[in-house]
Amino acid sequence: MALTTSLAGRVRNTSLPKSHALLPLLEAVVNGIQAIDARFGDDMEPGRLSIRIRRSQQEALDFSHVGPGRAALKPIVGFSVEDNGVGFTPENMTSFETLDSDHKADMGCRGVGRLLWLKAFDRVSVRSAYEGEAGCLNGRQFRFSVQGEVEPDGEGETPAEVGTTVSLDGFKRPFQ
Repeated sequence: MALTTSLAGRVRNTSLPKSHALLPLLEAVVNGIQAIDARFGDDMEPGRLSIRIRRSQQEALDFSHVGPGRAALKPIVGFSVEDNGVGFTPENMTSFETLDSDHKADMGCRGVGRLLWLKAFDRVSVRSAYEGEAGCLNGRQFRFSVQGEVEPDGEGETPAEVGTTVSLDGFKRPFQ
């Protein structure tokens, strides 16, 4: 008999203290580093990883007295992590869709990082390209959320090179 699981229940039961609010970002960065390592091995020189911080565009009206010091920055609403690693290969996608996956257990991974993403963010978007059979470039684009779980995100254009962009969007107020 097969077991089933509830993504909403797993996220609800996943602990993420407010003092560790950037742990989901760290998980995305570590995934990018591991993807670069899987693609380039010991020659890490061509590997690239970038992190972008997105802040709220909404202007707040500030009627308080302006004191000394620096003006407050707008709240962070999301991050994107882009790498030129191996990409979301079929094996990596199967692992992503398997909660508590042991795909990278030999590296100390527990397969729960994406649960932390959903604990702190409303939704995640992934856009990836990987090298398929005969060296052809294959694309993969999907959204990940508690409500929709893993769902295709349109027929977007395949990226021009191998790699992945993970966008963590809707940073929940308690973690900002």
